[in-house]
Amino acid sequence: MARTTRAEPLVLDDVSGTADLVKAIVDGIAGGALADGDRLPSTRTLAAQVGLSRGTVVRAFDELAAAGFVVAAHGSGTRISAGASQAARAGARTRGGDDEVAAPAIEPRQGRSRRDLRPGIPDAELVDGRAWRRAVRTAAGRGLAGLNPWEEPSPGLRAELSGHLRRHRGLVAADPLLFDSSRSAIAALCAAFVADRPDACTTPFHVEDPGYRGALLMAREQGLDVRFQRADDDGFRVADLGDEPGVVFTTPAHQYPLGHRMSVERRVALVDWARRTGSLVIEDDYDGEFRYGVAPLPALATLPGAAEHVAYVGTSSKSLSPDLRVAWCVPPAALRRSVERWLAVHRRGPSSLPADALGEFLGSGAMNRHLARAARVYSDRRARLVTALHRECPGLPVTGVEAGLHLCVLLAGHDDEAVVDALDRDGWRTRSLSSQSSVHAISGLVLNYARLSARDAAEFAVSLRRTLHDL
Repeated sequence: MARTTRAEPLVLDDVSGTADLVKAIVDGIAGGALADGDRLPSTRTLAAQVGLSRGTVVRAFDELAAAGFVVAAHGSGTRISAGASQAARAGARTRGGDDEVAAPAIEPRQGRSRRDLRPGIPDAELVDGRAWRRAVRTAAGRGLAGLNPWEEPSPGLRAELSGHLRRHRGLVAADPLLFDSSRSAIAALCAAFVADRPDACTTPFHVEDPGYRGALLMAREQGLDVRFQRADDDGFRVADLGDEPGVVFTTPAHQYPLGHRMSVERRVALVDWARRTGSLVIEDDYDGEFRYGVAPLPALATLPGAAEHVAYVGTSSKSLSPDLRVAWCVPPAALRRSVERWLAVHRRGPSSLPADALGEFLGSGAMNRHLARAARVYSDRRARLVTALHRECPGLPVTGVEAGLHLCVLLAGHDDEAVVDALDRDGWRTRSLSSQSSVHAISGLVLNYARLSARDAAEFAVSLRRTLHDL
């Protein structure tokens, strides 16, 4: 049975901090100087005895209690727990001992190989590391607020995003909702649009083909009737959409994957069609912040009459990194409550820390500086790849060079999957254009140049020339 004694002064030599105090007490338990049930001096008394601050002693007691070595009872002080002696003699400790192998130094995280040209990944090394770490420290320094991130998302990020969207995309007074991905935002918008429709299963979902496969998956998940529209150089042909109300998914700033920019005339016609039919247009502006030598075209959501029919979706995946898992959506007012409800039920909002850090990054001006720098670098890498392709493979059409982070090389007369396989054997990862189609297949390659050096661009073009020749 554990004995109970009065508190007696501990003999503690050379104690200079929390770790030393914890170690001395546990060693005392293991050596028999302290036994189960013994009462420790008060934190104030012990602090005076060892010459430490009371806060240091409190932290030591907290650590000992968390590890089960002591127990604090109101009115009777802090005592050695039952069984603590046996645990301490067996080697239990609150933290790693000096004889343990030191943890290895933290190495920088490694991303994809730079010979991986599949689309979707920006060059995260262009992000100012000091500015980002400062933003993370500031966000983490606020501590945990106990908020539900799906119902009470980061107000700081939402406020900063509002200003960012106004300055960069012309969206005035936007109040974005936060998601963990653009796919989640698309799913929420589809669900909100069909929520009050008894014939939801027949609601058409118009998507460009070739097009973004993620949107197709989300539409099918919500039970919509997917209808493929052939993508051309100017975007959706509104005349092909019919008069039935439905959902249109489009990437007008840089059509994925062909890279065309939707013409002003087509943009206006699409908004007019949505107003006339009572439809919803989902505008995915996934990489619209990067343009090269061309004037910015207005976001669909900024056009007259678009506010009630166009939902704007954006993401940090291309501007910074998909690691963050932060996306946003500005839905039409009539759908906002339904989108919020879906978001809360499915819990598809971003984690609070990266969201708050992104808000700090935006608010400090670091995002503006990053976008300016990244646009210059990407423009140069794009130009070098285009030059290399024209030099090694003259006559091959190249599309989508005016914006974004990828371009397409059209391979009429070639099996693009065979080309992808051959390039893979040569050490290059690419994506076939035909894999992005369901009905209107086009042969080609979708190439991401965001992380492509000048040397790699030249080597890839040579490898492509040899592959096409061999095939």
